[in-house]
Amino acid sequence: MFPLPCVVISALGLFAGLGSTDLPRPWPTVGSLLGFGLYAGIGIVYAHWASVRRKPTGQEVGVYLALTAVLLLVFGISRIAAFFLLGVPAHGLLSQGAVAGAVTAVTYVAIMPLTRRVMKAIIQQDDKSG
Repeated sequence: MFPLPCVVISALGLFAGLGSTDLPRPWPTVGSLLGFGLYAGIGIVYAHWASVRRKPTGQEVGVYLALTAVLLLVFGISRIAAFFLLGVPAHGLLSQGAVAGAVTAVTYVAIMPLTRRVMKAIIQQDDKSG
């Protein structure tokens, strides 16, 4: 579940999608489409490669929603911190969005071991009860 190469590629997609928010037009659209497409695409490809196909439970969906909320919170807080603590400009290649996107991508990679453990526990609990 969640092999490291897939996690790293997903993190790069997150960085591209979130980090492109402060670029001049049309780059935010291009970056978001490519980045979030890569993020979602790697998940779809991994699910296709999985040897077992199972429908996610409500708890699993809850974990994914919580992960999304945490990542958005990290993005918002790190964007504000980039402005107030580092004085990073609001627009351009090295902007608040780029710094916050990098922090969010690193956070995603860092919390995946915890996510793996939680998902494994949910799946094992579901297998025992089912």
